[in-house]
Formats: sequence, structure tokens, C-alpha cells
Amino acid sequence: MTVTTRTRTTDARRIVIAVIACAVIVALGAWAYGLFDGMIDLRVYRMGGSVLLDRQSLYDAQLPGSGLPFTYPPFAAIAMLPLAAVPWGVALVVWTTISVLCIAAIWRASLPASAWAYFPERRRILVLVALTAASLLLEPVWQTIQFGQINLLLTAMILLDLVRPAGVKWRGFWVGVAIGVKLTPLPFLAFLLITKQWRAFRNAVLGLLATMAIGFAVVPNQSWEYWTVVIRNANRVGGLAYTANQSFMGFLSRLGDEASWVKPVWFLLSAIFGVAVLWLARRFWLADERVTAISVMALAVLYASPVSWSHHWVWIIPLGVSLIRAVNRVWGLNPAVVTGVLWYGLFVLRSIWWVPYRDGRELSWTFWQSIPGNSHLILGMLAFLLLAYTSRSLPKQSAPAASQPA
Repeated sequence: MTVTTRTRTTDARRIVIAVIACAVIVALGAWAYGLFDGMIDLRVYRMGGSVLLDRQSLYDAQLPGSGLPFTYPPFAAIAMLPLAAVPWGVALVVWTTISVLCIAAIWRASLPASAWAYFPERRRILVLVALTAASLLLEPVWQTIQFGQINLLLTAMILLDLVRPAGVKWRGFWVGVAIGVKLTPLPFLAFLLITKQWRAFRNAVLGLLATMAIGFAVVPNQSWEYWTVVIRNANRVGGLAYTANQSFMGFLSRLGDEASWVKPVWFLLSAIFGVAVLWLARRFWLADERVTAISVMALAVLYASPVSWSHHWVWIIPLGVSLIRAVNRVWGLNPAVVTGVLWYGLFVLRSIWWVPYRDGRELSWTFWQSIPGNSHLILGMLAFLLLAYTSRSLPKQSAPAASQPA
């Protein structure tokens, strides 16, 4: 056995041991926090897979006890078939382990090489474990974990796909797959176009079309129903005014409920903000600030989507790193540290839950209640403005960074 082969075997063994250890910790934590009786979104995912196994109607099914429907494209239900085929406890541990590993992957991809250089190689894994564990305190991350949501997996898929060098084969494909699982990342196609990442855009479109083709091949009638009827029903996913809906539509619905002006104003705000985000994301991309560009683009997804539940905001992890880097570049290390503490600390406070919510209580908020009730939106806008201001210090480039090696 050569030295290289022996090293690869050792590395593979360490990875397997780490994954098993993570699964054991997840199982103990889920038991301690009573998650085996919860995770309602994971139950909906498994219901989607079970409905397909039973050859029933996917978009007529409702989760017993809650009445929640399946709201994702048919490909998502097909992908959930393995989780539906195993016992509930196994599905919960496997799914949550994947989510926790995705947190680590997001941190690993978000932090620059200069940050890792501060730590000896043997301690870097400890730093990554500490960051992953601390991330569970963040409101969007914990909400994703306790609901069994898919957001961490989709965020990791998109981020890890797009930070790769331009010449990597099939770069962009996983962005398309992520869109095929959950439509909310669709604006990333516009990002690939505006930054002239033609090959990645082609691969993303192919990834999306592949998920659609699989859906039509397996459940043609239900695929047709989704892409022609279900996709247009935003109310299917829940009340738009609910405090957890941290999007333009959620904000406007809390102001005007079902007033006729809400949708036109939402469309106008989304269009204006989308253009501004594309401009800023392109600017960072051309400066080879890839993580920042991708994180900024995620803001367009969060604000413009009719429904952006608070657990969709797991993008705050790479966005926070981007803010720290931007402040450090302009004002130095101490202000950057303060920025990081404030950014992540405010999400730990979970202030959107400080005010009355559910059953239409959001419609009668006072001005002062609306501040914590819309805190994700306020913090996201402050982050956008801060990044826009600090972008003036970026070096100008005449060619897209996508054409250069990472």
C-alpha cells in the first residue's frame, strides 16, 4: 500500500468516525430536547414520500393531526422516499445529522483561508465543532433543526457549488437541483446571468430540468398539477401575516392584511430590491468576494419570496462572515469583532417571538411591537446597506472573477 493510499484510507476512516459520532450526539440531543415528538416539517417530507409509495394524490394529502399539506415540487417527494421507508427515529437522526454536518460545511466554506491560518491544523476541527455547536443558538438555525426543515442542506448545496473554481465540471448543477427541490433559490439563476457565469447557468438550468423530468417520469399527473396549479397558490404554505414570515410580503401583510394594494406594492418592492441586490452581488463577485456575493444574493431570495419563514434565514451564517470581512477591510479588526458579536448575538435573542403572534395578532401590532416583530428584515436591510457602503473600497476588476481560478 502506497503512502497516498494509506493516507486516503486513514482520512476516510476519520470521516466515517466523525459522522457516526455526530449521529450519536444528535440522537442524544434529540432525546434530551424531545425532538422525537416534534419535527413537523420532517413529518410532512416523509408524508410526501409515503404518499408516493401508496400511489395516492400528493397535493391532496394532509399530515394527520395538523392538516399541513405537501408544498414542494414532486421531485422533493421522490427524494424523500428513503426517509419514508425507514422508521421515524432513524429518519430523524439521519436527517438531523445531515443538517448539522451542513452547518459545519457552511462555516468551512464561508471562512476565508486567512481566518483558518490563525489556528494550528489540529485545532481547526475543534474550531469548526465549536462554531457548529454555537450556531444552534441562532434562531433560524434552531428553527430549522427543531422543525426538521431542509434549509441548511439547500444553503450548503448552493454555497459549496458556487464557491468552486469556474472550470470545475458541472459547477452550478446543484443550484438547479436545489431549485427543483424548493423554488425559493430561483433568483440565483439571475445572479449567474448578471455575473456572466454562462457555463454555471447552463448547468443550473440542466439541474432544474432534470428534477422536473424525474418528477414527470415518476408522477406525471401530479407534476402537471404542481407546475400549473399548486405553484401559484402562495397561501397554501400558511398565513402570510404570521410573524415567522420575514419577507416583504409578510411585512406588508401585517400592515394591510388582504388589502388590494399589498400585492402590487410587494411586487414593486421586490423588483427594486432585486435589481439593487443584483448590482451589489455582481460588484462583490467581480472583486472575487464570492461568499459575500452569494450571501447578498440570498437576501433577494429572502425578501422577494412571498413566504420566507424565519428558518429560511440560515443564510445569516455566511452573511455574518461577509459583514465581518467588509468592516475589517474598511475600519479594522475591533469594529469587525463588534459587528460579528452584534450580528450573531441579535439573532440569538430571537426577538421576532417577543411580540403577540398567531391568530391574526400580528395585524394589531403597535409601532414598537413591529420593530422586534420584523427584526430579521431590519437586520437584513442594515446588512445590505453596510455592504453597499463598504463596497466602495473594493478593488475594481475588468473581468469576472469566475474566469479566474479560485
